[in-house]
Amino acid sequence: MLLNVASEIFEFRGALIKEQGITFAVVEVDPAVLTGGDRRLTEERARYAPIFKEVPIVLAARGPDKRARYSGRPDIVRFLASTGWTRIPWKRYRARRKDRNPFRDWA
Repeated sequence: MLLNVASEIFEFRGALIKEQGITFAVVEVDPAVLTGGDRRLTEERARYAPIFKEVPIVLAARGPDKRARYSGRPDIVRFLASTGWTRIPWKRYRARRKDRNPFRDWA
């Protein structure tokens, strides 16, 4: 993720998925975030919360072994683990902190 402080622009890789009546976001993060403890996970989710509003956020990372790891709601994590990393519709997003949901067309 890139944060341009002057204009407060986020650039990140993520996906917004609607599945089985649930809309949720997946955001790719550095693997160290997932092993950094509860506080680090909470801080990282808080970084994306203004962008996604009420949508559950799952943090995702791949380690050097290319194995996918997820942190979030257990039902969504199970779904993502069974679906596979390559089937997630990843996109590169840019959003300003003050923007409402950049995925408003999905809401």
